[in-house]
Amino acid sequence: MDTRHDAPGPAVRRAHELRGKTCCSCSWLHSLKNRSLLKTRCDSDLYVFDKQLRMLVMDALERIEVALRVDVSYTLGRLDRFAYLKPEFFHDEFSVKLDKDSGVPRHHEWLRKHAQLIGRSKEEFVRHNRTKYGLPLAIWVACEVWDFGTLSTLFNGMREAEQDAIASQYGMSNGRVFATWLRSLNYLRNVCAHHSRLWNRNIVDQPRLPSSAELAWVTPFEADTHAQARCFLLLKITLHLLRMVNPRSSWPDRMRAHLRAFPDLSHLGLNLAGMGVPDGWEAAW
Repeated sequence: MDTRHDAPGPAVRRAHELRGKTCCSCSWLHSLKNRSLLKTRCDSDLYVFDKQLRMLVMDALERIEVALRVDVSYTLGRLDRFAYLKPEFFHDEFSVKLDKDSGVPRHHEWLRKHAQLIGRSKEEFVRHNRTKYGLPLAIWVACEVWDFGTLSTLFNGMREAEQDAIASQYGMSNGRVFATWLRSLNYLRNVCAHHSRLWNRNIVDQPRLPSSAELAWVTPFEADTHAQARCFLLLKITLHLLRMVNPRSSWPDRMRAHLRAFPDLSHLGLNLAGMGVPDGWEAAW
């Protein structure tokens, strides 16, 4: 009997079923592989963008740190060559009031950090001055070992008159607002130094804003709590200070070009808004 057109037997049906499942499985694995590759590429693009962003920020903050070191040492040095050691040149909250955690004034804590920096320094000028003149070092020598955090903390403890004098050199009238800028920039520096994600980070140590009458560029940030908690505000502060320090710096152009190069991740809902960048930002950059 001719059985060529009979229904396939169980073994044949099983083979067809397995072949179908294998095709579906291969298709699913191929789709999964594509999604995995896409995610990896997106992650890589964001990583590279963020890494370059941190490098640009560190470049600017180093220049600002040098200028701030000069301003702080000059302002205090006019009062006394050892002013940084003397409580009378700082406000009472810093030099007299006991810190609830350490049990000593914050100035004492600062002096402890300063002593550690001097003790660890391998700089020839420190060794030379210690050998020739002994300790303590004059402020214009001692300040060379201070990092951004040390400068920020000391500035925060200075009296209002000295704070305002320094802030005025950066286009600001209120030294207390300027102190919050330095504290926030120190936070920014620490994020970059520890290679932590920056681009859409929630900024926990947010700066105070001067009035828009004093600095018009703060206007878009005044009522935008999201933007106040993102790094673009700190980039604008960095831009403002760097233009005061070095008006001919190429950094503004380099940062603008980098922000323009944000990877195309619109399909994931990721864009410059995650950094707190407002619409029309380039016109105000």
